[in-house]
Amino acid sequence: MVFASSALAPAATDLVPSGPAALEYQAPPLGQVRAGRDFDALMAQVAAEVQRAAVAVRAPALIRDGRLDLVATDIARATVVKRLPSFDAIAFLVHHYGIVEPEPYIVMARSSPQGDGSLLADLRRQVPGVFKMGDWRRMGVGVKRGADELIVVLTLQPQNLELRALPRRLPSRGTVTLVGRLLGRFVQPAVLVAVPRGGVRSLAMSARKGRFELTVACDSGDGVYQLEIEGDDGHGPGVLANFPLYCGVEPPARVAVTGNEVTRRQDAAEAERELLVLVNRDRAAAGLPELMRDARLQEIARSHSREMARTGEVVHVSDKSGGAVDRVRAAHVSPFPRTLAENVGRAFSTAEVENGFMGSPSHRANILNSDMTHVGIGVVVGQAEGGAVPLFFTQLFAGW
Repeated sequence: MVFASSALAPAATDLVPSGPAALEYQAPPLGQVRAGRDFDALMAQVAAEVQRAAVAVRAPALIRDGRLDLVATDIARATVVKRLPSFDAIAFLVHHYGIVEPEPYIVMARSSPQGDGSLLADLRRQVPGVFKMGDWRRMGVGVKRGADELIVVLTLQPQNLELRALPRRLPSRGTVTLVGRLLGRFVQPAVLVAVPRGGVRSLAMSARKGRFELTVACDSGDGVYQLEIEGDDGHGPGVLANFPLYCGVEPPARVAVTGNEVTRRQDAAEAERELLVLVNRDRAAAGLPELMRDARLQEIARSHSREMARTGEVVHVSDKSGGAVDRVRAAHVSPFPRTLAENVGRAFSTAEVENGFMGSPSHRANILNSDMTHVGIGVVVGQAEGGAVPLFFTQLFAGW
């Protein structure tokens, strides 16, 4: 059976990476990605199946990224029963190996200890469908051969920017120059940073034809500075990179992980109630008042989530309904809000999506915007992917 996700973990325990920590972050040109080492013949066979699937659906060939091989290997090592790792665990692994892009899309296949053939046959049926879920450019493969089962993990990522290498750790009051360029259809680069004390700000930069350069300073004390690079491909702003800089502190060497059963099917209405509680929990922790649920905003959010579930695309701007402002106007909401913002996402639980939003400076800024007074949360259950059932989320914030 194949499971698709963006997270993993066994019962609560510590995950220690199998490979050394990267000293630098980088998003190199695809031709310069360092390939991994096949310590198991099955790794090369899985990669070949993915390439065949890409040809069959007329997608670009994928590049094996040795860093994603390490991420996939550690996920396979940590997997117990049918539990996927937590968002925090996956983010930790990605950053540990110097990857700046958001957490990868994960496909996990399981079989008996000597079931290489049946596992490959299962992947052959399942992998073509994952190309509908993203514009993948890089992949990694991990294998775990245990006494009771064989586990293969496939990690897939897009690459929508190039970023010059920069250190993961800076000294107290240190600075670093961020130099990069957007790829493909993405334009209008923007960089945001969440500082250790919790604030989020946009950084000034010089930008021309998708190329950008700016200085990042450890100017708010020691701690973790979360950087996010955004671009717009015509469907609203998208997160192209999201990674922490460690200013005056050491990057973590391990992470505590917990996980949920990937087959758990949530009720959409229950998930909406849970997410409202989590949003107000995070606002209360920042000293902000609770948001009131607004039924009009909720129906607008549900409609957008239904569209995303139908198309499989997580976007702000729809070819059918436009952007959030267009959707609120079309619903004849009166009086019109004086301020409006939207978070959209795809995950397997409310906790996972809220952790993801709070780990992204732009999404975090929307949740913790003191001008917001009301929210509508729409959750729609997507189509099963192997044994997992994804949820599509829209948080529509308004201030009156």
